Amino acid sequence: MKPLTHKIQIPIMNKPFSGKNFIVATHFLIYSASQALRDYLRKEDAKLLYISHPLPGVNPDRKEHSYAEISKSEKISEKFSASLRFNFLPLAIFYEILLTLKWVYLSNQVYEVYIGVDNINAFEGILLKKLGKVKKVVYYTIDYFPMRYSNKLLNSLYHWLDKFCVKNADETWNVSSQMVLARESHNAMDRKIYNRQFTVPIGVWYEKTKRVAFSKINSKKLVFVGHLVSHMGLDLILKSIPLISKKNPTIEVDIIGGGEELENLKALAQKLKIEKYITFYGWVRDRDKLEKIMQDAAVGLATFNTEILDEKVKNADPMKIKDYMLLGMPVILTNAVLPAQKIADSKSGIVVQYNPSDLAKAVIYLLENKKRLEEYRQNALQYVKQFDYNKLFAENLERVLAR
Repeated sequence: MKPLTHKIQIPIMNKPFSGKNFIVATHFLIYSASQALRDYLRKEDAKLLYISHPLPGVNPDRKEHSYAEISKSEKISEKFSASLRFNFLPLAIFYEILLTLKWVYLSNQVYEVYIGVDNINAFEGILLKKLGKVKKVVYYTIDYFPMRYSNKLLNSLYHWLDKFCVKNADETWNVSSQMVLARESHNAMDRKIYNRQFTVPIGVWYEKTKRVAFSKINSKKLVFVGHLVSHMGLDLILKSIPLISKKNPTIEVDIIGGGEELENLKALAQKLKIEKYITFYGWVRDRDKLEKIMQDAAVGLATFNTEILDEKVKNADPMKIKDYMLLGMPVILTNAVLPAQKIADSKSGIVVQYNPSDLAKAVIYLLENKKRLEEYRQNALQYVKQFDYNKLFAENLERVLAR
């Protein structure tokens, strides 16, 4: 049975959200869909209260605190900042709820739409709707998986909160249609009852992105961007390098990201004697800097480990794949995500088995023939164009306001 999806075509007017009031509440780590939504609403002359909280327990040494910005169009008129930060999750949630309520009341506005990115922020929006401070609530889910927390109590709370938000929000936006199936399977959420779920995939800023000409790319450079955890399959990339380097002795592999596997990966690189081929950048949070590192690469890698495939991947819409294509890179990926076959069929990427030999063959296949590589790059750009944020946000926000 296919997952529930809604496709409603709505004519896009010129700045249809000008002067309307919105709240976007999110957690931050790197630039993603929630920051893109903020930028879109500002570009469209909306009135916006943007609320951003640090992820509890993530990068506690950076001293990042919650903050809020009030803006009309591109101009920020007022900014609030919290003086404290808590990394103990229950305390952090309680503190964030208090901050959100405080900042909404300080803004002295009634908002037409509140978009809460994740179930904690969406819960706050539902509370504000009960208090008469917002008219409509959107629950924007970037990921969904059965075992979010190892602590059973916290994990039960996560699923209860998700179910509550899907039931009580005016709409739920899922980045993947797979989330509908996952909720039905793992949390007894019958799609016929929980039927206000819409697929709103991760998007791109197609026209804003600067790309280098094909003649200026580094045809020996591969890039990986993402969290360095076991299910991302970085070990496969490293194990394929000795095979690739026999054919391409000047191969370069840029690994951008951080995480628990970093030291293990460095040790594996040393063991395989491939350190000279790899550059570990760590997290690059500035979007312009990230694109500058990536933009001359030939191919992007998304080697999710299908042997320990995680629900974080299966039920998500990995941003790295579109980031690669946005810069003109074809992607080499495993069959771990919903669009893998579509990418292969469009010849904007190659799907490989989870073994070093298969990955090495795909890399060599793309890099050894410039005409083929250029064709795949053009296909990648054509494929990703359908996910432009201007189109995605306009269609879905129009529907919310029309309810």
